[in-house]
Amino acid sequence: MRSESEESPSFHAKVFPIALLDLAENFYVRRKLSKTALYSRCQISAAQVLREESNISGWQIREIFRSCKDIALPGTPLSVQLADYIPITAPGGMFGLASFTAKDIRQALEVMVDFSHTVMPAYRFERLSVGGQCHIILKPIMDFGEVQFFLDEAVCGYFLNLRHFAQFSDPPIQVHLSHAPLGEIAAYEDYFKAKHLFSQKTIKVIFEKHHLNQALYTHNKATFNEVYCNLKGTSNSISKLSISAKVKKNLQLRLADGLSTNICQIAEQMNISERTLARRLHNENSSFAEIKQQVSFDYAKLLLESTEYPICKISHICGYNSDSNFSRAFKTSTGQTPKQFRSRC
Repeated sequence: MRSESEESPSFHAKVFPIALLDLAENFYVRRKLSKTALYSRCQISAAQVLREESNISGWQIREIFRSCKDIALPGTPLSVQLADYIPITAPGGMFGLASFTAKDIRQALEVMVDFSHTVMPAYRFERLSVGGQCHIILKPIMDFGEVQFFLDEAVCGYFLNLRHFAQFSDPPIQVHLSHAPLGEIAAYEDYFKAKHLFSQKTIKVIFEKHHLNQALYTHNKATFNEVYCNLKGTSNSISKLSISAKVKKNLQLRLADGLSTNICQIAEQMNISERTLARRLHNENSSFAEIKQQVSFDYAKLLLESTEYPICKISHICGYNSDSNFSRAFKTSTGQTPKQFRSRC
Protein backbone atom coordinates (compact mmCIF):
# COMPACT_ATOMS: atom_id res chain seq x y z
CA MET A 1 0.00 0.00 0.00
CA ARG A 2 1.31 3.43 -0.91
CA SER A 3 1.64 6.09 1.77
CA GLU A 4 -0.19 9.41 1.55
CA SER A 5 3.06 11.09 0.54
CA GLU A 6 3.52 8.78 -2.43
CA GLU A 7 -0.02 9.50 -3.58
CA SER A 8 0.37 13.24 -3.08
CA PRO A 9 1.24 15.26 -6.20
CA SER A 10 3.68 17.31 -4.10
CA PHE A 11 5.68 14.14 -3.40
CA HIS A 12 6.33 13.76 -7.12
CA ALA A 13 6.64 17.45 -7.98
CA LYS A 14 10.19 18.65 -8.61
CA VAL A 15 10.35 21.29 -5.91
CA PHE A 16 13.41 20.24 -3.90
CA PRO A 17 16.98 21.55 -4.48
CA ILE A 18 19.21 19.44 -6.69
CA ALA A 19 22.01 19.88 -4.14
CA LEU A 20 20.84 16.60 -2.63
CA LEU A 21 21.79 14.90 -5.89
CA ASP A 22 25.27 16.48 -5.58
CA LEU A 23 25.49 14.91 -2.15
CA ALA A 24 24.61 11.42 -3.39
CA GLU A 25 26.92 11.65 -6.41
CA ASN A 26 29.86 12.60 -4.19
CA PHE A 27 29.04 9.80 -1.76
CA TYR A 28 28.89 7.22 -4.57
CA VAL A 29 32.20 8.38 -6.02
CA ARG A 30 33.93 8.18 -2.63
CA ARG A 31 32.56 4.66 -2.15
CA LYS A 32 33.96 3.82 -5.62
CA LEU A 33 30.52 3.01 -7.03
CA SER A 34 29.01 3.97 -10.36
CA LYS A 35 26.79 7.05 -10.40
CA THR A 36 24.83 5.37 -13.20
CA ALA A 37 23.37 2.94 -10.65
CA LEU A 38 22.27 5.92 -8.54
CA TYR A 39 20.60 7.63 -11.51
CA SER A 40 18.79 4.44 -12.49
CA ARG A 41 17.49 3.69 -9.02
CA CYS A 42 16.33 7.27 -8.40
CA GLN A 43 15.01 7.81 -11.97
CA ILE A 44 17.29 10.81 -12.45
CA SER A 45 16.79 12.30 -15.90
CA ALA A 46 19.56 13.39 -18.24
CA ALA A 47 18.46 17.01 -17.75
CA GLN A 48 18.91 16.63 -13.98
CA VAL A 49 22.31 15.00 -14.41
CA LEU A 50 23.42 17.92 -16.60
CA ARG A 51 21.84 20.40 -14.17
CA GLU A 52 19.56 21.72 -16.88
CA GLU A 53 16.87 21.10 -14.28
CA SER A 54 17.63 22.53 -10.85
CA ASN A 55 15.14 20.50 -8.83
CA ILE A 56 14.24 16.95 -7.89
CA SER A 57 11.07 15.42 -6.49
CA GLY A 58 10.24 14.20 -2.99
CA TRP A 59 10.15 10.66 -4.36
CA GLN A 60 13.67 11.09 -5.72
CA ILE A 61 14.88 12.48 -2.38
CA ARG A 62 13.55 9.40 -0.63
CA GLU A 63 15.29 7.10 -3.12
CA ILE A 64 18.53 9.09 -2.82
CA PHE A 65 18.58 8.58 0.95
CA ARG A 66 17.64 4.92 0.54
CA SER A 67 20.48 4.36 -1.90
CA CYS A 68 22.99 6.17 0.34
CA LYS A 69 21.82 4.14 3.32
CA ASP A 70 22.44 0.92 1.40
CA ILE A 71 26.08 1.79 0.63
CA ALA A 72 26.94 3.50 3.93
CA LEU A 73 29.64 2.21 6.23
CA PRO A 74 28.33 0.43 9.33
CA GLY A 75 28.46 2.04 12.76
CA THR A 76 28.72 5.74 11.91
CA PRO A 77 25.39 7.62 11.58
CA LEU A 78 24.47 8.22 7.94
CA SER A 79 24.02 11.96 8.52
CA VAL A 80 27.62 12.17 9.73
CA GLN A 81 28.92 10.23 6.73
CA LEU A 82 26.93 12.35 4.27
CA ALA A 83 27.89 15.66 5.87
CA ASP A 84 31.39 15.35 4.43
CA TYR A 85 30.01 15.25 0.89
CA ILE A 86 27.65 18.18 0.67
CA PRO A 87 28.82 21.79 0.32
CA ILE A 88 28.22 23.76 3.49
CA THR A 89 26.59 26.50 1.42
CA ALA A 90 24.00 24.15 -0.07
CA PRO A 91 21.24 24.60 -1.17
CA GLY A 92 22.83 27.83 -2.38
CA GLY A 93 21.19 30.45 -4.53
CA MET A 94 19.72 33.58 -2.98
CA PHE A 95 18.73 31.67 0.15
CA GLY A 96 22.25 30.41 0.81
CA LEU A 97 23.84 33.78 0.12
CA ALA A 98 21.45 35.58 2.45
CA SER A 99 22.06 33.03 5.22
CA PHE A 100 25.83 33.28 5.18
CA THR A 101 26.28 36.97 4.46
CA ALA A 102 24.02 37.98 7.37
CA LYS A 103 25.39 40.22 10.12
CA ASP A 104 25.20 37.68 12.94
CA ILE A 105 23.64 34.37 13.97
CA ARG A 106 20.37 36.02 14.97
CA GLN A 107 19.89 37.57 11.53
CA ALA A 108 21.00 34.38 9.77
CA LEU A 109 18.43 32.32 11.69
CA GLU A 110 15.69 34.81 10.86
CA VAL A 111 16.46 34.41 7.16
CA MET A 112 16.74 30.64 7.37
CA VAL A 113 13.43 30.20 9.17
CA ASP A 114 11.57 32.68 6.98
CA PHE A 115 12.77 31.18 3.71
CA SER A 116 13.74 27.54 4.37
CA HIS A 117 10.35 26.46 3.04
CA THR A 118 11.40 27.71 -0.41
CA VAL A 119 14.09 25.02 -0.65
CA MET A 120 12.80 22.38 1.80
CA PRO A 121 8.98 22.36 1.54
CA ALA A 122 8.80 19.05 3.41
CA TYR A 123 8.88 20.98 6.71
CA ARG A 124 7.33 23.96 8.43
CA PHE A 125 9.92 26.03 10.26
CA GLU A 126 9.27 28.15 13.34
CA ARG A 127 11.50 30.34 15.51
CA LEU A 128 10.62 30.90 19.16
CA SER A 129 12.49 32.57 22.03
CA VAL A 130 12.59 30.91 25.43
CA GLY A 131 14.53 32.51 28.25
CA GLY A 132 16.93 34.11 25.80
CA GLN A 133 17.42 30.90 23.82
CA CYS A 134 16.36 30.66 20.17
CA HIS A 135 14.48 27.45 19.34
CA ILE A 136 14.33 26.53 15.65
CA ILE A 137 11.46 24.05 15.36
CA LEU A 138 11.07 21.65 12.45
CA LYS A 139 7.64 20.20 11.76
CA PRO A 140 7.59 17.52 9.03
CA ILE A 141 4.60 17.82 6.69
CA MET A 142 5.55 14.96 4.37
CA ASP A 143 6.28 11.33 5.20
CA PHE A 144 9.50 9.92 3.77
CA GLY A 145 9.00 6.52 5.36
CA GLU A 146 12.03 4.71 6.69
CA VAL A 147 14.40 7.52 5.66
CA GLN A 148 12.46 10.26 7.48
CA PHE A 149 14.87 10.21 10.41
CA PHE A 150 17.89 10.60 8.12
CA LEU A 151 16.25 13.61 6.49
CA ASP A 152 15.42 15.12 9.91
CA GLU A 153 19.08 14.88 10.86
CA ALA A 154 20.22 16.33 7.54
CA VAL A 155 17.92 19.36 7.79
CA CYS A 156 19.01 20.02 11.39
CA GLY A 157 22.58 19.70 10.14
CA TYR A 158 22.02 22.58 7.74
CA PHE A 159 21.36 24.93 10.67
CA LEU A 160 24.43 23.51 12.40
CA ASN A 161 26.53 24.59 9.39
CA LEU A 162 26.52 28.06 10.90
CA ARG A 163 29.34 26.80 13.12
CA HIS A 164 31.62 27.14 10.08
CA PHE A 165 30.96 30.88 9.89
CA ALA A 166 31.08 31.98 13.54
CA GLN A 167 32.86 31.20 16.78
CA PHE A 168 30.59 29.41 19.26
CA SER A 169 31.46 29.09 22.94
CA ASP A 170 29.99 26.67 25.48
CA PRO A 171 27.37 25.61 26.26
CA PRO A 172 27.01 24.15 22.78
CA ILE A 173 24.05 24.24 20.43
CA GLN A 174 21.46 21.56 21.22
CA VAL A 175 19.72 19.29 18.72
CA HIS A 176 16.50 17.51 19.71
CA LEU A 177 15.40 14.61 17.52
CA SER A 178 12.26 12.49 17.80
CA HIS A 179 13.92 9.16 16.98
CA ALA A 180 16.45 6.93 18.68
CA PRO A 181 20.15 7.36 17.80
CA LEU A 182 21.12 5.87 14.44
CA GLY A 183 24.67 5.31 15.65
CA GLU A 184 26.92 6.32 18.52
CA ILE A 185 25.82 9.64 20.04
CA ALA A 186 29.47 10.62 20.39
CA ALA A 187 29.79 10.41 16.59
CA TYR A 188 27.08 13.03 16.15
CA GLU A 189 28.48 15.32 18.81
CA ASP A 190 32.11 15.05 17.74
CA TYR A 191 31.28 15.90 14.14
CA PHE A 192 28.56 18.54 14.52
CA LYS A 193 29.96 20.09 17.74
CA ALA A 194 26.44 20.12 19.21
CA LYS A 195 24.68 18.35 22.06
CA HIS A 196 22.28 15.74 20.64
CA LEU A 197 19.20 14.57 22.53
CA PHE A 198 17.09 11.75 21.08
CA SER A 199 13.55 10.39 21.50
CA GLN A 200 12.28 13.92 22.13
CA LYS A 201 8.77 15.18 21.43
CA THR A 202 9.91 18.00 19.16
CA ILE A 203 12.52 18.23 16.41
CA LYS A 204 14.45 21.42 17.03
CA VAL A 205 17.83 23.13 17.17
CA ILE A 206 18.46 25.36 20.19
CA PHE A 207 20.90 28.27 20.06
CA GLU A 208 21.92 29.82 23.38
CA LYS A 209 21.50 33.53 24.03
CA HIS A 210 25.21 34.22 23.71
CA HIS A 211 25.33 32.46 20.32
CA LEU A 212 22.87 34.85 18.73
CA ASN A 213 25.11 37.92 18.77
CA GLN A 214 28.09 36.12 17.25
CA ALA A 215 29.18 37.87 14.06
CA LEU A 216 29.52 35.81 10.89
CA TYR A 217 32.97 35.76 9.30
CA THR A 218 31.30 35.86 5.87
CA HIS A 219 29.13 38.94 6.53
CA ASN A 220 28.81 41.30 3.59
CA LYS A 221 26.27 44.06 4.09
CA ALA A 222 25.87 45.00 0.43
CA THR A 223 25.44 41.40 -0.71
CA PHE A 224 23.04 40.59 2.10
CA ASN A 225 20.83 43.62 1.44
CA GLU A 226 20.62 42.92 -2.29
CA VAL A 227 19.94 39.20 -1.92
CA TYR A 228 17.48 39.66 0.94
CA CYS A 229 15.44 42.15 -1.10
CA ASN A 230 15.34 39.65 -3.96
CA LEU A 231 14.24 36.90 -1.60
CA LYS A 232 11.40 39.02 -0.26
CA GLY A 233 10.23 39.59 -3.81
CA THR A 234 9.87 35.89 -4.67
CA SER A 235 6.45 34.31 -4.92
CA ASN A 236 7.04 32.21 -1.83
CA SER A 237 8.22 35.05 0.38
CA ILE A 238 6.69 36.13 3.66
CA SER A 239 4.83 38.93 1.88
CA LYS A 240 2.81 36.28 0.03
CA LEU A 241 1.72 34.39 3.12
CA SER A 242 -1.94 34.16 3.99
CA ILE A 243 -3.37 36.60 6.54
CA SER A 244 -3.69 33.70 8.99
CA ALA A 245 -0.01 32.83 8.58
CA LYS A 246 1.04 36.46 9.03
CA VAL A 247 -1.06 36.78 12.18
CA LYS A 248 0.45 33.57 13.53
CA LYS A 249 4.00 34.76 12.85
CA ASN A 250 3.39 38.13 14.49
CA LEU A 251 1.77 36.51 17.52
CA GLN A 252 4.71 34.11 17.92
CA LEU A 253 7.23 36.93 17.87
CA ARG A 254 5.28 39.17 20.25
CA LEU A 255 4.57 36.33 22.68
CA ALA A 256 8.23 35.32 22.75
CA ASP A 257 9.21 38.96 23.40
CA GLY A 258 6.68 39.33 26.21
CA LEU A 259 4.58 41.87 24.30
CA SER A 260 0.82 42.26 24.20
CA THR A 261 -0.98 39.88 21.84
CA ASN A 262 -4.31 41.68 21.56
CA ILE A 263 -5.90 41.98 18.15
CA CYS A 264 -5.53 45.77 18.20
CA GLN A 265 -1.70 45.50 18.42
CA ILE A 266 -1.55 42.85 15.70
CA ALA A 267 -3.81 44.86 13.39
CA GLU A 268 -1.72 47.99 13.99
CA GLN A 269 1.47 46.05 13.27
CA MET A 270 -0.06 44.84 9.98
CA ASN A 271 -1.26 48.37 9.12
CA ILE A 272 -4.93 47.43 8.86
CA SER A 273 -7.98 47.96 11.05
CA GLU A 274 -9.22 45.36 13.52
CA ARG A 275 -12.43 44.98 11.51
CA THR A 276 -10.52 44.41 8.28
CA LEU A 277 -8.25 41.88 9.97
CA ALA A 278 -11.22 39.99 11.41
CA ARG A 279 -12.98 39.98 8.02
CA ARG A 280 -9.93 38.69 6.16
CA LEU A 281 -9.40 35.94 8.72
CA HIS A 282 -13.08 35.00 8.38
CA ASN A 283 -12.59 34.74 4.60
CA GLU A 284 -9.83 32.19 5.31
CA ASN A 285 -12.18 30.23 7.61
CA SER A 286 -10.18 31.29 10.63
CA SER A 287 -10.38 33.73 13.52
CA PHE A 288 -7.98 35.72 15.65
CA ALA A 289 -9.08 33.90 18.82
CA GLU A 290 -8.41 30.48 17.28
CA ILE A 291 -4.95 31.44 16.01
CA LYS A 292 -4.01 33.13 19.29
CA GLN A 293 -5.05 30.08 21.32
CA GLN A 294 -3.05 27.72 19.09
CA VAL A 295 0.04 29.93 19.23
CA SER A 296 -0.30 30.22 23.01
CA PHE A 297 -0.57 26.46 23.47
CA ASP A 298 2.34 25.76 21.11
CA TYR A 299 4.46 28.16 23.15
CA ALA A 300 3.19 26.63 26.40
CA LYS A 301 4.22 23.17 25.18
CA LEU A 302 7.68 24.49 24.36
CA LEU A 303 8.02 26.04 27.82
CA LEU A 304 6.75 22.88 29.51
CA GLU A 305 9.29 20.81 27.58
CA SER A 306 12.26 23.11 27.78
CA THR A 307 12.12 24.96 31.09
CA GLU A 308 11.57 24.45 34.79
CA TYR A 309 9.08 27.34 34.88
CA PRO A 310 6.14 26.66 37.23
CA ILE A 311 2.82 26.25 35.44
CA CYS A 312 1.54 29.49 36.97
CA LYS A 313 4.37 31.40 35.27
CA ILE A 314 3.75 29.67 31.94
CA SER A 315 0.06 30.51 32.25
CA HIS A 316 0.90 34.18 32.74
CA ILE A 317 3.44 34.23 29.88
CA CYS A 318 0.82 32.76 27.55
CA GLY A 319 -1.69 35.46 28.40
CA TYR A 320 -3.96 33.75 30.91
CA ASN A 321 -5.06 35.55 34.09
CA SER A 322 -5.98 32.31 35.85
CA ASP A 323 -4.01 29.06 36.21
CA SER A 324 -7.25 27.09 36.30
CA ASN A 325 -8.52 28.69 33.08
CA PHE A 326 -5.21 27.94 31.39
CA SER A 327 -5.17 24.32 32.56
CA ARG A 328 -8.79 23.80 31.53
CA ALA A 329 -8.28 25.28 28.07
CA PHE A 330 -4.99 23.40 27.61
CA LYS A 331 -6.63 20.08 28.44
CA THR A 332 -9.56 20.79 26.13
CA SER A 333 -7.11 21.46 23.29
CA THR A 334 -4.52 18.73 23.93
CA GLY A 335 -6.32 16.10 25.98
CA GLN A 336 -3.79 16.53 28.80
CA THR A 337 -3.32 18.94 31.65
CA PRO A 338 -0.09 20.97 31.56
CA LYS A 339 1.24 18.81 34.41
CA GLN A 340 0.48 15.60 32.52
CA PHE A 341 2.07 16.98 29.36
CA ARG A 342 5.27 17.91 31.22
CA SER A 343 5.52 14.54 32.93
CA ARG A 344 5.60 12.79 29.55
CA CYS A 345 8.30 14.99 28.06
